[in-house]
Amino acid sequence: MNKILYVIAAAAVLLVSGCKKQEVVDPTKPTINWDSNAGFAQVEMTSTLDAGITVLAPGKIQILELVLNLGANNNLVNQYIKIQSNKSVNGSNPILDLVDDDSAANLLGGLGMRVGSSLRGRTELKLDLQKILERILLGQPVENNSTFTIEIRATDQSGNYVSRTAKFHFTAAPSISWPKNPTFAVVELDAAEIECKVAVWAPGKIEKMTVTLEEGAAPALVSFVKKRTTGETTVIDLVHDELVKDSFKNWFPSGNAVAGKEQVVLDFGFMFQQKYDLESSNNCFIVFVEDKNGKQTVQPVKFKKN
Repeated sequence: MNKILYVIAAAAVLLVSGCKKQEVVDPTKPTINWDSNAGFAQVEMTSTLDAGITVLAPGKIQILELVLNLGANNNLVNQYIKIQSNKSVNGSNPILDLVDDDSAANLLGGLGMRVGSSLRGRTELKLDLQKILERILLGQPVENNSTFTIEIRATDQSGNYVSRTAKFHFTAAPSISWPKNPTFAVVELDAAEIECKVAVWAPGKIEKMTVTLEEGAAPALVSFVKKRTTGETTVIDLVHDELVKDSFKNWFPSGNAVAGKEQVVLDFGFMFQQKYDLESSNNCFIVFVEDKNGKQTVQPVKFKKN
């Protein structure tokens, strides 16, 4: 009998321990929800990011604050804060009071988010956190590989409190430079030859990359490009066009040497070789780069033949 009771007890323990404990959410208390990112995992700042969150407070909103950590850019938030004690001092994290601070309300109001004193007593508010970050950082140089956080803190009129922290990562868009011609001035093919190596830097890693010869170029140059691309187009696809791998291998990397890479170099030096076949003309190549985050950069590279 004792053995039977022992087995039953052991089975009961296993049954209880095997059941997952489910978190019970009190429907009367405030919650902060991010539908596209329920776990509030770190996200990359991109043009397609859905950074919309919803604050729900059945007990009615009393206090709602955003605590921002923008690192070296914390001081930028001060211009949007009227309450002195909420400003960043010596790098401390600034606080946007969305109920009682008129300056913070004006910032968000300009972005289409209705906050301010009328927010007190409401039960729901939608915020786009990326829009807030973009407005604050507008026109400011932001370092590649930067991380920002926004802590959302809500208290209802019964004193119930909730907070969630959203984390954002910033990868710089691709950039294109020409060390021997920093301003990308038009290169005179009849003048002394210069190095025409154009550097592409894409910290978000290259997804798409093309070099397109614009309309109006010398017919001989158009023919030169078309003969070296699949479909005889003036678009040199450096990621997908198999023909380009061989036909432009002396000047442009392509295929796996481009896709997923952070740095590549394009050599337009062939233009000085081609100049003898060109009539008087203005010739413009458009370098297009898109990284894996969807960030794009376009840069004209121009050559003139008198």
